Amino acid sequence: MKIVRPPTVLATLREALSLDSVAPLPNTRRARRVLSLTALLIGVAGWLDLYQHYDVSAAGATVSAIARAVPVLLCLYRPPAAWWLALTAAIATAVPTHPVSDSEPWPWAVTSVFSLVVVLSVIALRAPRRVLVVLWLVLLAAGTVLMLTRCPIDVDELLPIAVLSALAPLTAEAIGSRSAVQRRLVRVEEISQAEHARRTLLEERTRIARELHDVVAHHMSVITVQADSAPYRIVDLPPAAVTEFGTIAAEARRSLTEMRRLLHVLRQDADAGAEHSPQPGLAELPVLIETAHRAGLEAHLSIEDSVPAPDRIPVGVQLSAYRLIQESLSNVVRHAPGASVRVTVTADASALRLTVVNSAPGAAGRPVEPRGPVEDSGPTGTGQGLIGMRERVAMLAGELHTGALEDGGFRVAAMLPLPPADATSAPTTPGAA
Repeated sequence: MKIVRPPTVLATLREALSLDSVAPLPNTRRARRVLSLTALLIGVAGWLDLYQHYDVSAAGATVSAIARAVPVLLCLYRPPAAWWLALTAAIATAVPTHPVSDSEPWPWAVTSVFSLVVVLSVIALRAPRRVLVVLWLVLLAAGTVLMLTRCPIDVDELLPIAVLSALAPLTAEAIGSRSAVQRRLVRVEEISQAEHARRTLLEERTRIARELHDVVAHHMSVITVQADSAPYRIVDLPPAAVTEFGTIAAEARRSLTEMRRLLHVLRQDADAGAEHSPQPGLAELPVLIETAHRAGLEAHLSIEDSVPAPDRIPVGVQLSAYRLIQESLSNVVRHAPGASVRVTVTADASALRLTVVNSAPGAAGRPVEPRGPVEDSGPTGTGQGLIGMRERVAMLAGELHTGALEDGGFRVAAMLPLPPADATSAPTTPGAA
């Protein structure tokens, strides 16, 4: 375990003098505009202040005003250089100047104080607090040394800059810390949402894998039984055919064993919530609609004559169709109470098509949950909102289209491919799974 020790006094002093830990501020248009206006104000006010109150020539006042305004512009790009330039300009301004009256502050003119405080405040947005304390002490020490060169120390002369150079950077440091915390919270929230979406996706894939295991295990079991019983059901089979059927049965059993080993972890992790009843299909849709009616949802089901009989549709397609409709009804209950829903099931030679359209929520209806980017299913749903729907449709190489309607409703349309008619000759009743 690595022990992190606090920096020593010498290390803190070195860090403060070099200002290596201070990163430049974001070079935004707003920051450039504010600092440019501040530098212009300090330059103009500084020229007037030195020319009128410190008996400085026009040329000297111009040079000093520019020297104290430049660090304000530079602190956006090079904070360390801006600080030392501002301190040097303030000292160079104080050394040759003499106040015309006792009411004028010295050694720091008012505009010198503004220049130093602005630069120090910008540094405070990125520098550690210990660095600010050292810079504040350096500033007070420089003022004290300047006063000792001319007269005894007057605390009243040092008090304004001592207070301003302490309060302004501390305020800026607090604002910078608050902004940094907000940025971290936004980042944490983004990571949390991404992790939530990823977890939801994995949970739905786990559920689909379990259900797919049930479907495949059913078919492999049928193959095994048929291969084992073929020598007894078919009279006068050649020995080679009996051996072939035995090989088929053995391979089917081996495949079942390997599949159960691969999905054993999935079965263990979700054993408490695993479904051991027959998987639902199209035949159970009327029961699902009746359940929605009992929940207070005005739902209507329409299954066109073009839809094949359930025993002619693969179990995986039936199960996915049932789950898509179930999740759509669950979303309406949670997000659009009081709305009416129409479920339409059609088919052609190549695909089974589902459409679930709900109207706008009722006037007195209030959503159980706000609709968000990830819609988790509630007690009435089994999937994971739109993420689960997309996973199920993608598993079957189908298509899913969802979106809001102009009247305030919502539409879910899915296309689930069907195998050729000759490929569904074996019974595929969902209850057999």
